[in-house]
Amino acid sequence: MQKKSREKRKYLRFDMDAKIYFRVAYDIKTKVKFRVVKKEGRGALSEKYQGLSKNINIEGLRFSSEKRLKIGERLYIELYLPKLKKPVCMTGDVRWSRMVSSRMKGRYKFDTGVRLISVFGKLVSDSIYFDKKNQILWSIVLDSIFGNFRKLMRHK
Repeated sequence: MQKKSREKRKYLRFDMDAKIYFRVAYDIKTKVKFRVVKKEGRGALSEKYQGLSKNINIEGLRFSSEKRLKIGERLYIELYLPKLKKPVCMTGDVRWSRMVSSRMKGRYKFDTGVRLISVFGKLVSDSIYFDKKNQILWSIVLDSIFGNFRKLMRHK
């Protein structure tokens, strides 16, 4: 007899494929967390990596990339959607990262799960709400990607 695996996910996830770029906030290991910025004070100097989102929920994002990430690393993420002119800018902490494919042409692929902290500078935790009419949890994360849930349901 097979045991049924218990679902560990806290929130409903929505599949989505979107190009992302991300930077690791603290590439230098120190006891003090800091970020190196350009001379004029705008933008980080850390390397920019590319990835592809897999799914998203009210406070998290899963993506694939060639960058191995460590649990606890802070990321600055730009998510690009075809319908938007500017990227959705987010920050988040790596919760897990694992290799998903073997070495091909000298490269590895990693899936990474990120707990999102902010979207466009607004705290995700302050934006989570329950839509009683539609019986669904929603947040600034999903608003930024899909738009307002009520408007989304009207268009279907």
